[in-house]
Amino acid sequence: MQSHYLVPTSEIELETGLGKELLRKWRQRYGFPVLETGVEGKIGYSRNTIQVLLQIKRLMEGGFRPAQIVGRPISELERLSRAIENDKPELSVSKTTGMLLDRLKSADMTGINSLLAKERAKQTLSEFVINTVSPLIGEIGDAWSRNEIQIYHEHLCTSVIQRLLQAEILLCKPKRGYPVILFATPPQEFHALGLLMVEAVLADHGATTFCLGSHVPLNEIKLAALSVNADAVALSFSFSFPERNTRPTLKHLRHLLPSKIELWAGGSGLSSIRRPPNGISIFSNIQDAIAIMQNHAMKKPVTQNK
Repeated sequence: MQSHYLVPTSEIELETGLGKELLRKWRQRYGFPVLETGVEGKIGYSRNTIQVLLQIKRLMEGGFRPAQIVGRPISELERLSRAIENDKPELSVSKTTGMLLDRLKSADMTGINSLLAKERAKQTLSEFVINTVSPLIGEIGDAWSRNEIQIYHEHLCTSVIQRLLQAEILLCKPKRGYPVILFATPPQEFHALGLLMVEAVLADHGATTFCLGSHVPLNEIKLAALSVNADAVALSFSFSFPERNTRPTLKHLRHLLPSKIELWAGGSGLSSIRRPPNGISIFSNIQDAIAIMQNHAMKKPVTQNK
């Protein structure tokens, strides 16, 4: 395999959320993941290995221990993933989600745009995010784990949804008494779709929102929050964010921000946090984020539009 297909060990944590020291221990104990050498002598991990590592991380988030899954054949990992899905409450894929996924598999982006626009016209923005976008994102992840689609399919769909939600957010009208919220993802976090979905829903409910995007230095988040006179900062952590960095990141930003600015955080990357650090509100889903915002509005109403 040529070297440009290999992910360097220095980038593995960014790609998978699994530290290179952890992978070294797995390699010693379980013989996986295997390092490969390219034609130019560079050492790294193949894309196939990266996909297996992502599958392993998802299974660990589902409750499996490394000893149960590391080093297992990909077919076995896929079987375990299906078992996890079967243990969940039986949820049928909606007709709309199925149609969107079919169009995605054939890269029919025009068809996806058209169908999403039709669904948006039938619902409020919040309903569209919760009832259409969220199930679609979940099904895309499941389809990837079943090898029905490739990563580029997910990227294509993400780009369409991002453009649509960004346009919709611009049309939202802030309500008096609701907070100003600054959205961002921290350094090493490049997944921003979940954050955008929450922003769209909270904007639809009346918040004034600003979004810095992904991979933003914490001090820049602080300066931006002060600049826009934010009432709260909302961060998002995906499953690929290094677990060992979540709590330190939250605590550091909490220290940087003035006490009057609330800090909210959500995303699958926070699933391991049972007790949030002091002064931080964790939301596990969009409904939780709505509740946090409404609670803020009730206890500390904004007296003027900002």
